[in-house]
Amino acid sequence: MKNLLYLYFIALLGLGSCASQKNMETKPPFVIDHPTSQKWVGGKEERSSGIDVVLPITQIMDENVSFQHLYFRGHVTTVKKEIIDGKQFVSAKITIKKFTKPDIIMHADPRQEVGNRPPHMKKDTIAEYPYELDDDEAVLSYIGNDGKKVKYTKISEIKEKEPLLYSTKPRN
Repeated sequence: MKNLLYLYFIALLGLGSCASQKNMETKPPFVIDHPTSQKWVGGKEERSSGIDVVLPITQIMDENVSFQHLYFRGHVTTVKKEIIDGKQFVSAKITIKKFTKPDIIMHADPRQEVGNRPPHMKKDTIAEYPYELDDDEAVLSYIGNDGKKVKYTKISEIKEKEPLLYSTKPRN
């Protein structure tokens, strides 16, 4: 009887974990053609850096599709649907580093520097990332025509463009 109870408990855990798995849709209601990514770096020290991902939609079978999130290179970000010159795009902006300089008081009298904080090494908190993807792959989540269930599709062959390096000098 005790073994039967353990077997029942293990089966219950196994069935519960299957519901949390994210299944990939093989035929989403849209076609993405020639997706690109582009790294960018701000010109000043205080600026940030990141990656812009652009997914051109060449064909959409259901206008009620609502795009949610993009999983790319260990990051999760929200996406937005844009229409530029009659062409539809899904775009995501991933901010990787945000550089900030703390205010430091430098004074001949050390007592004036009491409020300064020593630098600390910030540990990156890595959220549970559910996918193992190559650098040229991403997962796009969307809500289909039923309006209830979130679906996922894998996007491959994302071409990386040359990085954008913003200048520190003002343009005159």
